[in-house]
Amino acid sequence: MKLYSAARAAAPYRVRIALHLKGIAFEIGTVDLLASQQRGSAYAALNPQKLVPTLQTPDGAMTQSLAILEWLEETHPAPPLLPAAPHERAIVRAMAQIVACDIHPVNNLRIMQTLEGQGLDEGAR
Repeated sequence: MKLYSAARAAAPYRVRIALHLKGIAFEIGTVDLLASQQRGSAYAALNPQKLVPTLQTPDGAMTQSLAILEWLEETHPAPPLLPAAPHERAIVRAMAQIVACDIHPVNNLRIMQTLEGQGLDEGAR
C-alpha cells in the first residue's frame, strides 16, 4: 500500500498511526501542499478532491481519513483500533469526529488560503 501524505497535515497522520498500530507495511508518497502539488493533474487523477490522505490499495485509491480507518478496521481486524463494547466504540468514533469535523476544518491550509484570498490578515484569520 502507498499512503499519500503531507508533512504537516493532520488527516494523513491519523492514517499513519493506524497503519503502524496494525503493523501494516506501506510506503509514503509525499504531497507538498504548500507548493500546491495536490492540485496537479497526476495527483488529481488519484484523488479528484485534491486532498490528503489518499491510500492506494490493491483494490484502488481510498480517500478521507475516517473512511480509510474504517476500511483498515474491517479488512485488518487485528489488532483492533476500536474497543469491543458498542458504547465504547461510539465514544471513540465521537472523539474522532470531534477532531476531524470540529477542530481540523478551522486549522486547514485550504481554509486559511481561502480567507487570505478574501483579504483577511493573519489576525482576522
